[in-house]
Amino acid sequence: MEDEKELKEIQGLPRKIIIFFTLFFGVFLIGTFGFMIIKGVSFSAGVVRTIESLAFIFSETSNMGRSLEIFLAIIGVFILWWVFWTLADMFSDGKITEYLKISKYNSILGNMKNHYIIAGGGRVGEEIAVELKKLKKNFIIIEKDPVKVLKLKKKGYTLIEGDANDVESRILDKANIKEAAFLIIAMPETEKNLLLTLMAKEIKPELDIYVRCDHPEFVSRLKKAGAKAVIVPELVAAERFMKEIFY
Repeated sequence: MEDEKELKEIQGLPRKIIIFFTLFFGVFLIGTFGFMIIKGVSFSAGVVRTIESLAFIFSETSNMGRSLEIFLAIIGVFILWWVFWTLADMFSDGKITEYLKISKYNSILGNMKNHYIIAGGGRVGEEIAVELKKLKKNFIIIEKDPVKVLKLKKKGYTLIEGDANDVESRILDKANIKEAAFLIIAMPETEKNLLLTLMAKEIKPELDIYVRCDHPEFVSRLKKAGAKAVIVPELVAAERFMKEIFY
């Protein structure tokens, strides 16, 4: 819950920056047009007088002009200090650094094309990632287990934390599935793998999908759902044993 709150704060950073600039720009406009109306000066002169007022350089003698100078000085200082302390707080908490990391990460995900998506970062999914890395292929891992996520992050893999089957989170969209060439479903839950296959095919019918299946009776269903190949670990292990023994 605390992590979600912190993530929302980080994601809300651009909105805060927009508010800062809007307020400051608003003060500038008030000052500029205020001096133009009160003193009958040009726009550029109004800008200069506004800057001077914000810098506590007062030169007005009329009541209206002096009031505007004081107003700009007080409000301007208040906004500047608010912006300064807010940004300082964000820097000290690492929120700005984290936001830049997230932005860079999202940019990497958004620019991926013809990449592999691995749903499931367990032993099977990680082993697939190792092989893809050797082949210098672009890939994204989707994993919901925090322990596995931390382990994969330490190894430098590009990943998205979450449940690939979660429609509301739109994890597949975050993985840029419409630009992907392959989806490898390596999760141990065969039923969930079936649902994910159907969901992925609905988003991108031409996508090549390779699915792990721990229950042989689901093989035909997965193929009907659109899987290009279905891998049953037990059968693969048996075939490997037979090759080692007899060949």
